[in-house]
Amino acid sequence: MIELNKIYNEDCLEGMKRIPDASIDLVVTDPPYGIKYQSNMRTKSEKFDVLINDDNDIRFISYLELFRVLKENACCIVFASWKNFADDYKQLEKLFTIRNTIIWYKRGGGMGDLKHSLLTDYEIAIICHKGKCPIRGKRDGSVWEVTKINPNKMQHPTQKPTELIERLIEKFSDEGDIVLDPFLGSGTTAIACINTNRNYIGFELDKHYCDIANERIQKALAEKAVSE
Repeated sequence: MIELNKIYNEDCLEGMKRIPDASIDLVVTDPPYGIKYQSNMRTKSEKFDVLINDDNDIRFISYLELFRVLKENACCIVFASWKNFADDYKQLEKLFTIRNTIIWYKRGGGMGDLKHSLLTDYEIAIICHKGKCPIRGKRDGSVWEVTKINPNKMQHPTQKPTELIERLIEKFSDEGDIVLDPFLGSGTTAIACINTNRNYIGFELDKHYCDIANERIQKALAEKAVSE
């Protein structure tokens, strides 16, 4: 059986088989983009290695399981880059009703091709509904400005700001709900759940990032205990 508020260091395609049908209130995930991510320097002193599960097939197959475990009238939020957005959209709309895309305006971006390419200062979150998921609070616009993490403080190559994930969680779920992230990375979704009084289930294949996530979770729990 699956326990709440735990990270499983395993393949999410295997792990999600243990999650009962229609038992998850919200999915928030940033799956590997299938573009063999590596940071810009590309030297032997590279801070981050190529992600070990960066494969289109993994995330596309996972969407079937995400639909199965999600409750009716609940939401699945999937981050995508401009390079793979069309592929993910096509796969997701086979299962879900896509209601919106949120543009995360993060300011700045990678170096890239300075001569021929515009600065990529945004990422996309695809908002998918199984049924009709009500928004909580006011009806926001679709462009959200949240400052990206300082690269020197990043613990994962595609790490998202906790503030951004907290906002998504609060917009599409209630306190006490269960949030699933099958590609947890360094644990940001779990941290956001702790901060917003939600339960979480996470999977992360890479033990290195799983260890980082557990360290961050222990720190977040300690900080919350002090503040209460």
